[in-house]
Amino acid sequence: MRLTERVACAAVIAALGSFAGSAAQADQTFTGIVTILDRTTSEVVIKQAPAGETVGANTPGAVEKFRLRTVPESLHAGERVTVTYTESNGVKTISNVTEKKD
Repeated sequence: MRLTERVACAAVIAALGSFAGSAAQADQTFTGIVTILDRTTSEVVIKQAPAGETVGANTPGAVEKFRLRTVPESLHAGERVTVTYTESNGVKTISNVTEKKD
């Protein structure tokens, strides 16, 4: 292989490596309220509380869909939760969910 071919191959490998590394993001944590829980598909929809605020009926917040690795039996719609999740290839998967007691 010529030097220019080796440099080109190294550049492609480096680019692919940086793309693959960016596909999975670091864990993110937030607090919100469970609005929908589907145990058959292990999916949950959570309304996020804006930073520094609590979740309430009059509080605006993003509503997002997540996958659960395991669905706790004690988890129900309407509960306040703190979740930790990762996003990989556009799919947000919850790795930890903690129910918040009022």
